[in-house]
Amino acid sequence: MMKALLTDGRTIVWSGLAFLALTIGFGVWIQQYDLQIIDEISDPDQIRTVVAAMTPEQMSAHWWMTLVLDYFYPLAYGAFFAGLALRYFGAAGVWVAIPSMIVVPADIIENTIQLFILSGDFSLIGVKAIATPIKLVSFIVAALIALGALLFALYRRLTSRSNET
Repeated sequence: MMKALLTDGRTIVWSGLAFLALTIGFGVWIQQYDLQIIDEISDPDQIRTVVAAMTPEQMSAHWWMTLVLDYFYPLAYGAFFAGLALRYFGAAGVWVAIPSMIVVPADIIENTIQLFILSGDFSLIGVKAIATPIKLVSFIVAALIALGALLFALYRRLTSRSNET
C-alpha cells in the first residue's frame, strides 16, 4: 500500500513540488531574518556559538521556521526521493530507497532537538551531534539516487519516443 502510494506519479510530482516550494521558503525565510541556521551544524560548541550570536528575533524566526517549514521538509523530500527510487529501480528499489527511509526520522529528530536548543534547552545537543551527520549523509545519498532515477526516467522516455518514430 505505501509503496503504491509513493510510486504513484501524482505523489512523486506533488512531493517534488512541495520539496521545491519548501526549499524556496527556506531561502526566503533565511534572507528575511538574516539567519545563520544550525540545521547543518553537528559540533555542539559551534551550535552554542551560533545560537549565542543570534538576536532574540532571529532565534524566534529560526524556531518558527523549524516548526512551520522544517517538519514538512523531510516528509516532502523523503516521499519524493523514495518514490523515485522505488519506481525506477525495480526490485532493487526497496534497497536503494533505504537512505530515504533513514533521512526522514533523522531530520525529524534533529528538528525536535533544534526547537529545544532554540528555546534555550541544550540538554539534547549531544543527540543532534549524532542525528545531523546521519541526516546529511543519508540526504546526499538519497538525493543522488533520486537524481539517478530521474536521469533513468528521462533516458527511458527519450529512447521510447525515438523508437516510435
